[in-house]
Amino acid sequence: MKEYQFKVGVSLSLGESPNEDENLQALVSSRMDYLEIGYRSYCDDPAWTRSVREKLDASPVRINSVHAPFSSEVDISRLDDGGQEFALEQIDRAIKMAERLGAGIVVVHGSAEPIEEDERAKRLDKSRSGLEILSRHVQSSGVRLALEVLPRTCLGNTVDELLMLLADVPQEHTGACLDANHLADPGQLPDAVRQLGERIITLHISDYDGVDERHWMPFRGIVDWGAFANALRDIEYDGAFIYETKPEEGDTLEEKLVIMHSNFQRILDSANMLASGVRRAYS
Repeated sequence: MKEYQFKVGVSLSLGESPNEDENLQALVSSRMDYLEIGYRSYCDDPAWTRSVREKLDASPVRINSVHAPFSSEVDISRLDDGGQEFALEQIDRAIKMAERLGAGIVVVHGSAEPIEEDERAKRLDKSRSGLEILSRHVQSSGVRLALEVLPRTCLGNTVDELLMLLADVPQEHTGACLDANHLADPGQLPDAVRQLGERIITLHISDYDGVDERHWMPFRGIVDWGAFANALRDIEYDGAFIYETKPEEGDTLEEKLVIMHSNFQRILDSANMLASGVRRAYS
């Protein structure tokens, strides 16, 4: 039987003063393997990234990814004059941050929302052109772009549409970020994993109700985590399993990170039992 090669991580926004950041202190003493950092404007300061990198280099935690900014303004599918250019400039800041941190991945969105149906084709073309430009920007940096599967009317809200957006950009510079709580039907997740295959270069992990994204802890919603993990094993995914959620339990981040790690082990246990044909109910 193939092994589960992916390792657990967490998405955090770090504070403006790394030497005083309680989140960073909690992380470096945790059992997490990977970190995704959300971009903030103060991350442009080379002294900030240098301080963060020094602290993480002295710990077992590896910097997996930077999440680029996203909003109605930072939207690479904007059709207005100068809109896409502005969005690309903001995402370039995250790419530079990733380079300084030694992160191998920058997570990007194909659009904001809502996307009106009569504009969708034009917005898809614009998003594709933005991805082509960004892929040229990362060619010499060692950073790869991970286009995220998004919910609702956003561009890239199905695997087919995401693959279409990625079709014209070099695979060595781009891939997919599969968010487990963004597909319209959570039952499609194992098939989505297998369809995306080696295009998956990172993950966002949380649970939901199948109606809309909720960013719940796994096992609170309706995702079949054992089937999802086994699909990842089948494609030999060996990247980061990034929790983009926090448990309600636990008073401190240290406690919450312990709960996340235990939750990750529960997912692996569920996958192993499913693979061996045994199911066990958890209370």
